[in-house]
Amino acid sequence: MSSAHFRKRKTCRICGAKDLKLILNLGKTALANAFLSKEAARKKDATYPLQLVFCRKCSLVQLAHVVDPEVLFSGYHYLTSGSPVLVDHFQREARDIVKRFGLGRGDLAVEIGSNDGILLSAIKDEVNVLGVDPAETAALEAKKRGVETIVDFFGVRVAKDIVKKHGQAKVIFANNVIAHIDDLDDVFRGIEILLRDDGVFVFEAHWVYNLIGDGGFDQIYHEHLSYYSLHAVKYLAERFGFMVTDVQRVPIHGESLRFFVQKKGKPSARVKKLLALERSVGIDSMRAFRRFAPKVEKNKRDLKSLLDKLKKKGASIAGYGASAKGNTLLNYVGVTAKHLDFITDTIPLKQWTFTPGAHIPVVPPDILFTKRPDYLLLLAWNYAPAILHREQALRAQGTKFIIPVPKVKVM
Repeated sequence: MSSAHFRKRKTCRICGAKDLKLILNLGKTALANAFLSKEAARKKDATYPLQLVFCRKCSLVQLAHVVDPEVLFSGYHYLTSGSPVLVDHFQREARDIVKRFGLGRGDLAVEIGSNDGILLSAIKDEVNVLGVDPAETAALEAKKRGVETIVDFFGVRVAKDIVKKHGQAKVIFANNVIAHIDDLDDVFRGIEILLRDDGVFVFEAHWVYNLIGDGGFDQIYHEHLSYYSLHAVKYLAERFGFMVTDVQRVPIHGESLRFFVQKKGKPSARVKKLLALERSVGIDSMRAFRRFAPKVEKNKRDLKSLLDKLKKKGASIAGYGASAKGNTLLNYVGVTAKHLDFITDTIPLKQWTFTPGAHIPVVPPDILFTKRPDYLLLLAWNYAPAILHREQALRAQGTKFIIPVPKVKVM
């Protein structure tokens, strides 16, 4: 670990306040998406502090340390297409937005963090589309789908280039990416430049209320710098002269919020109702977060105890879904290759690699036909209903699934 590759942030990334209070300390962990080759797995991983803090002024929950984006995304293996649930979710969202805001062939839709182009590919025959993503591997996949993609980090410079070449955008999408960005000022100034006066900026982010409630602490990793509430997003939007005109609760990653941000408009009834809910549970203060750390520590003890007991009894255990969140879970709990024989994943880029920190081999899911384990630790627990339904045949043969969070249970 080199201090040149990360820094401690002393001010809030939304409002600049210095009154940041520690909520949770997960220690020093490897980067959740930095999957390793066999050779690299023989070496010790670089680790970075993973601490969660709360801003008393604007209510933003955020990481205290920032890892250099070039380090974070240099070995990025995540592809949206690897999750059928997300593919369906994002493509439905794209079509819904086109219909709701009346986009046509002459309109431009831009996606920040477009990954492998799944969302934009759903509407590329109806509107002009353009993706922006710093991961070259993902961008190559997007281009195969016919989605033109700029390989870069979005900000003022990129926004100006897009306007010069393509004009302003009627809609800007950004799903599960605004949480990854440290310099929010540059991004929102870029959106101000790129977005038409009658346009809409639509983005999704994991709802912090779900994180501390029915969600899981494994959503916390170095890429996710911010954990948003409607209060925090409202503060951020209004700093740049925008208005949060609508918000939707969506069942993705536990529960996320879909924000509609515009240059003109009025807040919907849903915005007012959700703000009231957040106030009632203390999301705008430290009140909602005081029990979070003890809850996480109990989850750690319960899962480690269960896995240790099963191994002592001679049970075979594997992991299901080599997700970034899963790596946070494995490394914090202390799960290693002594506990899990392997982890299956559908994404080819992850297959035949090793997980960061725990160094557990990642293999294609076909292995389950020949090496059926007694138990599968469901690391992609947020898709549990769909996965349990899909794997009915495996379960009928006797394999049981361990759901690790928000409470440990065996199914």
